[in-house]
Amino acid sequence: MSDGRVEMTPALAAYLDALAAPSPLVRRVTGENRGDPGAVMMTHPELGRLLAVLVTASGGRRVLEIGTYLGISATWMAEALRDGGRLDTLEADPHRATRAERWFAAAGLADRVHVMRGPAGATLPGLPDGAYDLCYIDADKPAYPAYLEHAVRLVRAGGFIVADNVLYDGEVVAERPGEHAEALRAFTRAAIDHPRLSTAVLAVGDGVTVSVVRG
Repeated sequence: MSDGRVEMTPALAAYLDALAAPSPLVRRVTGENRGDPGAVMMTHPELGRLLAVLVTASGGRRVLEIGTYLGISATWMAEALRDGGRLDTLEADPHRATRAERWFAAAGLADRVHVMRGPAGATLPGLPDGAYDLCYIDADKPAYPAYLEHAVRLVRAGGFIVADNVLYDGEVVAERPGEHAEALRAFTRAAIDHPRLSTAVLAVGDGVTVSVVRG
């Protein structure tokens, strides 16, 4: 047993990427978006595989995603849904929402993925309590603490809340972290201290919190 961490060498990163084994659909949507200005924010295969596993573990009936972006993370999760399952994904940018809808239709996922347009802060209050097995948060960072409170209400007991970018490229430990890093620090602390959550922080990609909602 060791209390150290393995150094992430290029060879080890390539090994882990290969083990993540993206599906043909995930490889396709990733490849089609390589030239996007925000391609650096595409869902890493290691994170995608984790999301798919957690969707399966949750039962995979109803999933909520806050931040559709290019639809890559939604593709990972949609493929892990059980028969008849549905993923609701929230997107504030109308152009990205349309682009994602076109992708889901072309990929044969339109029956499983519903894009909800508009700011998440306006959409979330209207969603029903305990309706989801899993909520994945990957959107505007200053709003993460508010999204957490919505997620605790929206995810059933025993379900999961997952949030990306909680290490923010290491800025969360900077001497003078910026607004986004400060919000992520506050979010992570709130997730760990929340009386209805059991939370772990994982060094997957840019850092991920995985929380289980307590009864």
